Amino acid sequence: MKQSINHIWKKGFADEKLVAPRINQLYSQKSINVVELLIGRFKKEIISLIPLAIAVIAINIILDNDYAILWGFIGAMPLLLFFYLGKRQIKSLINIDYKSNCYEYLISVRDRINSIAKFNKRLSISSVPILLFPMLVYTYYNQKGRSIGDLFGVEGIDLPIGWIFMILPIMMLVAFIVAEFVFNISMKRNTATLTAIIEEIEVLRK
Repeated sequence: MKQSINHIWKKGFADEKLVAPRINQLYSQKSINVVELLIGRFKKEIISLIPLAIAVIAINIILDNDYAILWGFIGAMPLLLFFYLGKRQIKSLINIDYKSNCYEYLISVRDRINSIAKFNKRLSISSVPILLFPMLVYTYYNQKGRSIGDLFGVEGIDLPIGWIFMILPIMMLVAFIVAEFVFNISMKRNTATLTAIIEEIEVLRK
């Protein structure tokens, strides 16, 4: 069914009788096809978080850091959180009621994707201080009396160790810039086909 729909679409309905019920049927099938492909892509992205989380834990153990397993799990927590939330978000997309109207369905799916992307962007930015702050506190209390230069092995920097907390706003700014760039691109890519079909339907409705 999916191949036949894509074949018809690529040929521009050349072999189809363009009666209203047939057009509605084709748009309905195309809409479901596109959403299924999007959900399939989201599932692959979510599953890829598990090996990344395992890699974070393994790297900490290989580097033989103090409390390596503990810090490994702390580092993997955001990935595991995104995996859990991602599963729920995919389920929320799957549960959107079609209601025999592909236009309303596509609008609902696009709105849900945009809502998910905005939530994930805020969560990505806010997870930086939540994850980084305990690490900085741990470093501060274990490196008392040393300078920033001593900590990072850079001569000539005699700032007290308390300056290490300046990393927090810097990393939050970096996270904000990266999240804005990544999520804006991702949102446009994921909703481009949906928006194109929505606009086609709106033109036909005029």
